[in-house]
Amino acid sequence: MASFSILVFNAGSSSLKFSLFDGQSLKLIVRGAVANIGGSSSLDWYYGTTSASVLIKAEHHVDAAHWILDWLQNLWPLGSLLGDVAVVAHRVVHGGKHFSRPVIVTDKVMAQLEQVSSLAPLHNPNALAVMRVSQELILKKVLSVAVFDTDFFKDLPPHTAYALPESLIKPHDIKRFGFHGLAHRSMIKRYCALQVRHSQHHRIISFQLGHGCSVTATQEGKAVDTSMGFTPLEGLVMATRAGDIDPGLLIFLLKNGHQLETLEELLQHHSGLLGIAKLTANMQELLKIQDTNADAKLAIDMFCYRARKYLGAYMAVLNGVDAVIFGGGIGEHSSAIRQRICANMAWCGLVLDDKRNQLADSANSLKDGNEILISADISKVRVFVMSVNEELMIAEDAKALFLHDKSGVIYVEFSEHRLHKAS
Repeated sequence: MASFSILVFNAGSSSLKFSLFDGQSLKLIVRGAVANIGGSSSLDWYYGTTSASVLIKAEHHVDAAHWILDWLQNLWPLGSLLGDVAVVAHRVVHGGKHFSRPVIVTDKVMAQLEQVSSLAPLHNPNALAVMRVSQELILKKVLSVAVFDTDFFKDLPPHTAYALPESLIKPHDIKRFGFHGLAHRSMIKRYCALQVRHSQHHRIISFQLGHGCSVTATQEGKAVDTSMGFTPLEGLVMATRAGDIDPGLLIFLLKNGHQLETLEELLQHHSGLLGIAKLTANMQELLKIQDTNADAKLAIDMFCYRARKYLGAYMAVLNGVDAVIFGGGIGEHSSAIRQRICANMAWCGLVLDDKRNQLADSANSLKDGNEILISADISKVRVFVMSVNEELMIAEDAKALFLHDKSGVIYVEFSEHRLHKAS
């Protein structure tokens, strides 16, 4: 089988991550990101133990994608890294009613994804923009694949659905989609690799805490509930999203002169930590000023309370829990937040080890694919901090679609929406 590589793009609300994998072994070749898109942007890359950062100008994700592809093609010191790329895979947050499983990107698929962009306005439009750039430039003959965050939750139990009349549900295809599926899947898969004997019999509560936040209850490898629903607005308190609110409140606001577009802007970009603290949505900055800033303290209190509330609820859903896992920017790097969420829970067998918990904050302690046990030896519930690797999950799905022929034939060309066997 000829060698090939897989390029993965993971478009966030203000960042664009990329990873290049060997297509056969899925060993990471190089990874990086364009951070702070629209502000003082930088292209950061990591190759083994070597890393560097380059200041760039990226007003939007199109600029970021151009920078990344140009860097991989022309600026990499050891020569072009795009020559062996056979697949470019994209994380898409919301597939709507059309998609949950990985799919080959065609013009029709792009049009269908455009239709549901309003359901995930912080992410879907950015992912689509990056798809267009990668297809228009040197990747014209490379298979383009979309992988969906909603895939992990496609079989949620029916009793988790919204209690709405059929007259609303059917015409609008309303359901609980769930999000951050790639992140939760990454944590679950890593846990199962650590607990081989119990990999098929476990009850796990996983927290993905970053700019967006969610928590998922998983039993025997299947998600049985998750905090996000029809859109990523539901659930935990997030950086700029409020999470759970009374829908009657929105009806009240609409009836009292607030415009739909204004409410959407407030709910997506000005609520959550930012809405309460006013100054910033950055958790590390809030933690620094919480002792002297009442708003910052309240924002942190609300964030931790909501997460703790879900933790207890999902313990009831699972009839107990074997492991609690923290991932994401806040989940991986804030011992103070983890401690507050898990405080005083010895009654259910969950006890943290303070030293282990603090050690997990060290950037050098936690690398991609690794984890740190932060629960005490006496704890009946194991608590981990895990490095979430969404890009590897995307690469795995893309490879499976790419090598879908059991005979081992590699499909490498995409032209007029048809696959052609490589000679």
